Amino acid sequence: MKEIRLIVLWVSIAFLLSVLALFSELKPRVKGPFALAESAFDKPWYVQSGLRIATLREKVPTVDRVVLVPDEATFLKAIEEWSLEGRWPILIEDERYAPMFVRRFQPAEIIRLPAVKTPLPKGNKLRKAMQQAVAKAWNVRDSDFLRGKWEDLGWEPPGVAITSVSDPAWPAAVALAADRGQPLVFLEGDFGKPNDTLYLEDWWNLKAEVERLVEKTGYAYSNLGDAIDTVTIVRQMAVKYQSPRRRNEQLSVTDGLGRQENGDRWAVVGWIFGSPARAVYQAMCAIFLDPKTAMLYDGYPKSGTWQKYEMNSVARQLRQFGMNVQLVQRPEAGVEKWRSLATQEWEFDLIFVNSSGSPETFNVAGGDAFVPDIPTLNFPAAIHFIHSWSATAPDNPDTVGGRWLANGAYLYVGSVHEPYLRAFVPPQLIVNRLLNSTPFLIAARQLDLPPWKITTIGDPLMIISQPRQRISSAQKPLKHSFLRS
Repeated sequence: MKEIRLIVLWVSIAFLLSVLALFSELKPRVKGPFALAESAFDKPWYVQSGLRIATLREKVPTVDRVVLVPDEATFLKAIEEWSLEGRWPILIEDERYAPMFVRRFQPAEIIRLPAVKTPLPKGNKLRKAMQQAVAKAWNVRDSDFLRGKWEDLGWEPPGVAITSVSDPAWPAAVALAADRGQPLVFLEGDFGKPNDTLYLEDWWNLKAEVERLVEKTGYAYSNLGDAIDTVTIVRQMAVKYQSPRRRNEQLSVTDGLGRQENGDRWAVVGWIFGSPARAVYQAMCAIFLDPKTAMLYDGYPKSGTWQKYEMNSVARQLRQFGMNVQLVQRPEAGVEKWRSLATQEWEFDLIFVNSSGSPETFNVAGGDAFVPDIPTLNFPAAIHFIHSWSATAPDNPDTVGGRWLANGAYLYVGSVHEPYLRAFVPPQLIVNRLLNSTPFLIAARQLDLPPWKITTIGDPLMIISQPRQRISSAQKPLKHSFLRS
């Protein structure tokens, strides 16, 4: 009898657990004007991430203006004007990046603001001011009530923005947290310079601290497909870390972060670093620009494994989407052709290059091109560069990746070491994902492989969609009198 009672007990427990699981699955989705449509939950998590951003673009109008500010203090004051009724690009004016953005965005109105007289606060006061600016973009006056506002709207943050008040790139984190509806948290400490390699102790400290900060937000993050599926690091850190398996091998920090102890991924990580002007430029490009043109430069043979990376189908897909595409492939795609094209400033929104080489050279159809052969960009560009070593020193403009970034790339996918060809997602698969709402840096990521050598620079939530409609400045005038002076 005792054995029978135990069996009945275990069966009852099993039945109860199954009922609880069923009710958990049937739990109603979050409701509200910013909630995902029910049909979205049948799609892969990476498509859902893009659809969240598409929802924002549909709900929050883009105002047909660009505001130029002279410094970080004025930027912080200016971004407080963003709201759910409208947002517009705000850039820290310089001689290179702001003009590139303006040429591409073509606003109906440009407003230059005078510097605010009140200096930036420091330390915790600056943190609070940054978080207040994020809250105001969601029509909340106090950041302590932002989470409640998101819940009322049905908004679930797709990621977390991480920065440091002592790092010059922090204004970009405010912009991305404000527009993307992400918690803004702070990572202090020394984790290397952009061209560095972290030793393992420093690497483990960085990894643990990033996860601690994400966990502290209170949002689910430990599995892909829950709330937090991206992390944006907006501050200086090393691009590489020492491989725990091989002494002379370096792995990508952005690929190693966002993973469980067993290596399973819980987030895709993007990274922005550098001057305030360039960091803000990268954020504003990701938020406000809609790609219309593409350069596809394929230097690979049409045989063997190389064939998986062909771009004919990519060109066809992008043209069907409505983009203007220039495709260069063998036998045309040689060094002389590249150099001929590079004599003019490029005006391509997307650039895909199939190449090989070293930090300072890239092979195009049998011949080597060099860093000075990289073209000047007239428009901002998102770049996928298949090549070994191009991003091993992204803050050095005398390297391939460093030159593209210095020239105005706002997204860049490249390798920090010798990755082998299979580490890169074939362009056809990337574009398939992109045109199904997957963000660019997620689309370019091998999602199921262990940590490896491809780095992803930029906002991991930038999506490609049809050009959005803009509202006139008259529909969303600037409020504060100091902004009109």
